[in-house]
Amino acid sequence: MTEVPVRKVPPIPAGVAALCGLLGALPVAFFAVFVGLLSLGYEDWRGAVLGAVPAVAFLVVLVGVVLLLAGRSWKVLVVGAVATLALVLYAVVDGAAEDDLGSIVTLAAGPALAAVFASLPQVRAWVAARRAARG
Repeated sequence: MTEVPVRKVPPIPAGVAALCGLLGALPVAFFAVFVGLLSLGYEDWRGAVLGAVPAVAFLVVLVGVVLLLAGRSWKVLVVGAVATLALVLYAVVDGAAEDDLGSIVTLAAGPALAAVFASLPQVRAWVAARRAARG
């Protein structure tokens, strides 16, 4: 029996997940790194370390996007997106984004949509088929 070749092009929800993940994590990481660098100027190491955490979450999202679009893993993007969403929610609870519902929704929507789209059954099945085709 001949096997049906697996599509190399990711399904549309995987592309949407990748785009939402990048667009959701980039502003969070940018502002956190900016604040971290300002904290270093005042020799506040706590602010610098807290600024590095969102940058690491962005790197996890970036690696997750690459792995997802290559058909290797969907879980890394979901973990990075959930971590970014947790950082946004922490900022809301901490009071960093008071009275600005538009930016809160914008910052939270990207990671939330990335996690949802990357974990859809169609995307998971495509990644599993790509991994099985590699052997």
